[in-house]
Amino acid sequence: MLKTELCNMERLKKREGVDMTYLKNVILKLLETGEVEALLPVIGMLLQFSPEEIHKCQQAYRASTDVPPSPASDGPGSRSLFSRFSFS
Repeated sequence: MLKTELCNMERLKKREGVDMTYLKNVILKLLETGEVEALLPVIGMLLQFSPEEIHKCQQAYRASTDVPPSPASDGPGSRSLFSRFSFS
């Protein structure tokens, strides 16, 4: 338990030096392109995700890809994660 807490504290300390503009741009690229496999490790590194958190994100992404796409996502940007949302 102490080792887990120490790892959490180390991740928290590393998170303090993150360039927020870079993080913002990576998240925007993720949402625009849907390139989860390529960008999730980058986001995980920047935010110091634990291995369990990375695994949860990967599982959630795989589960979401099993859902049929909405009609709004049939266009050229269908890989975009924005296509999963309805902005009205």
